[in-house]
Amino acid sequence: MPPRVAEIPQYRERAALQTIKYRSWVPQTALHPAGEGTIASMLRKGWIERQLGPGGAPQFRITEAGKAAIAAKIPSSPFAR
Repeated sequence: MPPRVAEIPQYRERAALQTIKYRSWVPQTALHPAGEGTIASMLRKGWIERQLGPGGAPQFRITEAGKAAIAAKIPSSPFAR
């Protein structure tokens, strides 16, 4: 298996980013299946941003860097046929 490339979203990251790609601020539940760790990782990478919404609940939206990340070509394995 080729090494993981940090600039290319993994399954949970990609699923979350694609879900919110065309939406504005969304609640954390919209990022499913991404959990706390995945969300923290996407925040560190600059793919999403966070704000506090009504009642202090966190809300998220995709950034331009996040849109670029899901548009990046997924490298194929050198062992693929």
